[in-house]
Amino acid sequence: MAWTTPKTWSSEPLTSIDLNTYVRDNQNHLKDRLDTSVSRIVSGGSLLTTTAQAFVDIDPIHLSLTLTTHGGDVLLGFTGTAQNRANNAVTSINVAVDGVDYFADNGVIEFKNDAVNAVDRNKPLTFVLLISGLGAGIHTFTLRWKTTRGNTARMDVVNVHPQFWAKEI
Repeated sequence: MAWTTPKTWSSEPLTSIDLNTYVRDNQNHLKDRLDTSVSRIVSGGSLLTTTAQAFVDIDPIHLSLTLTTHGGDVLLGFTGTAQNRANNAVTSINVAVDGVDYFADNGVIEFKNDAVNAVDRNKPLTFVLLISGLGAGIHTFTLRWKTTRGNTARMDVVNVHPQFWAKEI
């Protein structure tokens, strides 16, 4: 249901058609936007891994969300853990919106092992990202990652269960 610009009233009579259009329908539109959200909690039998040095999908099935919007901003969030297998390795996390990386550089958040004993230790990852300027329609948000040469980045979905969500606001 679309928003209808409210009428500027003068001395004409109030009709049920006007009430339905400018009050009921617009309230339904606002309520629909509040109800528009999607989320995934990921579980699996093995760690997710990558050695890619350019952004690739982390898990195109479980860490990809499709949301039908009314043309408002979308708030995305992620929480989980990840780890690097090599010392001084950096792993970057990004989001693709409708197949295009949202940030062209190193993404939304990154993590690094800066000590010899930090290899294979889960590091907490969390972010909230505001996506502005999306038109009304179906949009896909996919979590992506890349890492430095010689590293294997891993995300635990066996013992820890990441959550990825999107909500139109």
